[in-house]
Amino acid sequence: MTHIANPSPEQFMLHPNAWFPRILLVALVAAAIVIVLYLMLVLVARPPRMRRKKWSWWETLVYLATLLTISILGTTSFFTVLRYGGMHGWWLFAHMCGAGAFVGMLPLLALTWFRVNRFGAHADGAVNPMSEYGPRFFWLPKFTFWLIVIGGLAACVSMLPSMLPLFGTDTLRQLLAIHRYSGLLVVVAALLHFYSILLQRAGLR
Repeated sequence: MTHIANPSPEQFMLHPNAWFPRILLVALVAAAIVIVLYLMLVLVARPPRMRRKKWSWWETLVYLATLLTISILGTTSFFTVLRYGGMHGWWLFAHMCGAGAFVGMLPLLALTWFRVNRFGAHADGAVNPMSEYGPRFFWLPKFTFWLIVIGGLAACVSMLPSMLPLFGTDTLRQLLAIHRYSGLLVVVAALLHFYSILLQRAGLR
């Protein structure tokens, strides 16, 4: 991997991996700020509480399992990047195990939850103004759900070909950059999604 002591914006496109630790910190801090500011906005506005259908056991299982795999991937990746500059040894082994689980969970998440995460969809997955229930999710969890699906697909597609002897060093570095940034998108989106679900459960949305 190419290391640049003081990467400049002009060098980002040539060496995106050198920028990743800095962008990682900025993204995590930005997510924390968004969480705090949105909570303040919700507490001030106090939107009316909606009646929503409860999750089935399968929906809950798929969601929690996906969050667990994302947590494993985020911890093993981001901690080692910030602490050691890359993954090695048992950290890499744990990341690979989590990646295998995530590849299996992502299609299940998409198939289980895509209907109720369509914008304009109500609790039963169809536009039904006469339903006694409100939409299962408001705009934030819907938006972050699709970020998780799209970012997760990009993370998987960018890394799986890297395990085959098909590309040279430059292409592998580009694939690594795509994998890292799409993975960062997934982790931040999952954090905001879980936060928005907590708001709904608390009756604040």
